Amino acid sequence: MDTKNQTIPSLADCLKAASETKELRLKRDVFSDVPDLLKSFFQSSQVYLVADENTWKAAGIRTEDAIRGVGIRIAGRHIFPGEPRLHAHYTHVKELIDLFKILPDYSSCTPIAVGGGTVNDLVKRAAFELALPYLCVPTAASVDGYTAYGAALLMDGFKQTVPCTAPRVVAADTDVLAKAPAYLSSSGFGDLASKIIAGTDWIIAEKAGSAGAPAAEPIDPVAWNMIQPGLIDSLNQSVQAARGDGEAVQTLFKGLAVTGFAMQYIKSSRPVSGAEHLFSHVWEMEDLSLNGAPVTHGHKVAIGTLSATAFTELFFADPSGPPAAISGWKRPSRAEREAEVAAAFGERPGCKAVVKAALEKLVDDKTAADINALFRDSWHTIREKVLERLLPYSELKALLGKALCPLVPETIGLRRQDIIATARKAQMMRNKYSILDLSWNMGNFESILAKLEASDVYLR
Repeated sequence: MDTKNQTIPSLADCLKAASETKELRLKRDVFSDVPDLLKSFFQSSQVYLVADENTWKAAGIRTEDAIRGVGIRIAGRHIFPGEPRLHAHYTHVKELIDLFKILPDYSSCTPIAVGGGTVNDLVKRAAFELALPYLCVPTAASVDGYTAYGAALLMDGFKQTVPCTAPRVVAADTDVLAKAPAYLSSSGFGDLASKIIAGTDWIIAEKAGSAGAPAAEPIDPVAWNMIQPGLIDSLNQSVQAARGDGEAVQTLFKGLAVTGFAMQYIKSSRPVSGAEHLFSHVWEMEDLSLNGAPVTHGHKVAIGTLSATAFTELFFADPSGPPAAISGWKRPSRAEREAEVAAAFGERPGCKAVVKAALEKLVDDKTAADINALFRDSWHTIREKVLERLLPYSELKALLGKALCPLVPETIGLRRQDIIATARKAQMMRNKYSILDLSWNMGNFESILAKLEASDVYLR
């Protein structure tokens, strides 16, 4: 696909492309619209509200008050503790399912998720398992998951995106979003910035797919155009979101919502995540925390985006051709690779799933040779396409800094050497082709990591 000169669809057009969300209402005092939204888009006689203690104060009380007295029964509410910070663990999904199922005629109930990404994902999956459409009232522009098909949940010790239907309606209050804690808005900015690497990795994957690389699907023009053409402008216009700028927060929320609509359209996370999210997935498996609190998804992704940007720049640094393969490196057999991955993840829950993914994307010698030949023969073209889309590391770091995102590993409780170790694990995860897989297939993965480790610029 030609990735130049694409048109930028409107928010309304992106909503039309979404297969599950029928309405996105983003305005001041959106709570007064909730009764009409329930009557227009749901055939329910009762609602059940879910929040945590913080989001209940921010938006839950006003949501409940707006519903009272309009002929819709409030069947109940479940408010998770505000501290410690709620985890997106599947056990909470089962907890909600049990609560919904004890309601008289629960099939006529509309769950309402009032909160951030975690509350939304828990309600989303619970509603999906009971075939209930639900309404989402976001309280921060913190993630792209509000409108996404699928929920990111910890299941069997492994963070994974499980299938489930997006909310039928999203009702977001602009004042509530603007008053959210700064770290939540900066987390949303980090999540939106990650779409840069999602784009460059998709370009790489499309090319590698023509040589037989697994899980390297071609670019879908509709999903691509929903996210990539307006991405940098959206980031520039939302950079003040963490400082409570109302217009910036609205721009950020719209940008995140559109990425979710793209996932709804394509039923895949390919348009919105690449190598940068693999770094984050490793840290989620390791329950990365700072001062006793889990690091937010968007802050992990911000460091992952910087790491993946550095790796991509080093891979494409030489205009004459790709980096040399590391001396003496030999592609492992399936048995050797299985042992490597098992050793890297040890007895950690989720290890079996990582081993399975690593073996699924392990290419044979012929496919690896074909990938090598293809990228060497088309080096100038593919390099130009990737670097045109990639925001240079220095510019990305400056932009993230303005948005109050973490800029160095230490700000999320890591060291530079931890990034190197994470990169090795990240390449093993998820059968979704990325720059990490390409460099591993070409034999220069370790040489790039060595350059990254020795750099006095990257991740400092």
